[in-house]
Amino acid sequence: MTITYDDVRKWDDKPVDTAAGDLHGRQYTLIGLQDELDDARRLPDWHGTAGEEARTSLGNTRNNAEVLIAELAAVERALQNAADDVVTLKGRVANNDSLASTYQFHIGGDGAIVDNKPADPPPRSRIEAEDRAEAARYREGIRQQLVQETTAILTTANNIDTTLSRVMQLALDRQIGDNGATTLAGAGKEGDIEAQVVDMEQSLRDAGLLTGPPVAGHYREWLENAVRRGVSVDTIKKIITDHHITPEDFSILDGMEEIREDSDGDGTVKSYFLMPTDISGDDAAKAVQMTYILNAGTDYSGGDFAPTPYSSEELQRIIDRQKDNSFSYDDDVGFVHGNGGRLVTTPNGMMMGLGGNLIQDQFSQRGGTTWGDTFMVNLDDPDDPAQQLREMVTSGRAWYEGDGQPAHPGNLDLDRLLHHEERHSQQWANEGYTKYVTSYIWEQITGGNQTEEDAGLSDGGY
Repeated sequence: MTITYDDVRKWDDKPVDTAAGDLHGRQYTLIGLQDELDDARRLPDWHGTAGEEARTSLGNTRNNAEVLIAELAAVERALQNAADDVVTLKGRVANNDSLASTYQFHIGGDGAIVDNKPADPPPRSRIEAEDRAEAARYREGIRQQLVQETTAILTTANNIDTTLSRVMQLALDRQIGDNGATTLAGAGKEGDIEAQVVDMEQSLRDAGLLTGPPVAGHYREWLENAVRRGVSVDTIKKIITDHHITPEDFSILDGMEEIREDSDGDGTVKSYFLMPTDISGDDAAKAVQMTYILNAGTDYSGGDFAPTPYSSEELQRIIDRQKDNSFSYDDDVGFVHGNGGRLVTTPNGMMMGLGGNLIQDQFSQRGGTTWGDTFMVNLDDPDDPAQQLREMVTSGRAWYEGDGQPAHPGNLDLDRLLHHEERHSQQWANEGYTKYVTSYIWEQITGGNQTEEDAGLSDGGY
């Protein structure tokens, strides 16, 4: 269905806003049944097959309630967004119509600009003719302005309608889930996030930065991460524009094992990717970049430095650092894998690895050592380096061994440790291979500690 200019004139945000409020009330009522649903399915005094079947049925009812609440929350968010957008759009329509009327134009129901100005009588002098010509040129400029704004209004109106329709269709098709939420309130939050992702996707399409079918896979995961971490759509647009990001760019991560960390259980996940042992240096560098993009943030906080905002500029800094530390990709990726170690990409735009043979062990000391863009954790001789990386990542903690203890998680957040190691990567890039190695050895001889201090002592576990 094509939306006309007259349709937009008749749009009213109030019924949409009222519907959103009604859905919120129904959602709130259902969330209030949390305790009753939980208590009902326990049935402690009912034993036997019938009791088990009853508990299963009530459990399914509870799960269905979570999905229903997620759907209600998604549609509520979409309706509220639509109502707010209609208010703004109606203001633009009023201003557009007012401008047209002031200069004796009329905007037809189909959006056509009609000139209602009566014809002028013949000019009585050359000066009057010139004045009329100037006035005509000015009115033509106004007409062009009306054409552009009318087109923009209709485009925005169609986008509002498309976004709302998309969310409602997803709910109708039962395509909105609770994303593993364990409470009814949590399910509502997940539904709200779903609607925001759809809205962000449509905004990218409106800007001409995304085409094709509805996004899926890692690209959609990226938008969801952005919503969860409060990254603005303008930031996403700038990353896409500056770095020419398309859904196909995320294909470098396809086939790699995604290791997800949500140690605090808030539903905001960080993703690491276990790289195959035959990956090329160029592909490893690309995978590192796309992992930074996909995560839309590192969750670094409470450390020695203020968090660096997720941005196009930060991505460019990482890319530039990769070029300066190119030996990490040209040589070290193959070296680590060739000596039995494994590597993962990290949310902060570098590599982390461990394991390997005796030769490889020499390249990680104390809690670990960063070489260029690669942080090698000092956990020697694990039976399965890939599994050790999985355990370390999912724990969200730095791991250690020694004093007769096997490898175990410590108290230091992995986010903070990786921030510390990434600052070492910056030092490598800034100083160059030879100068960095020389200065670090000199510090060890003289008892200096500037390298570690610059990277953040407490972030490094010192």
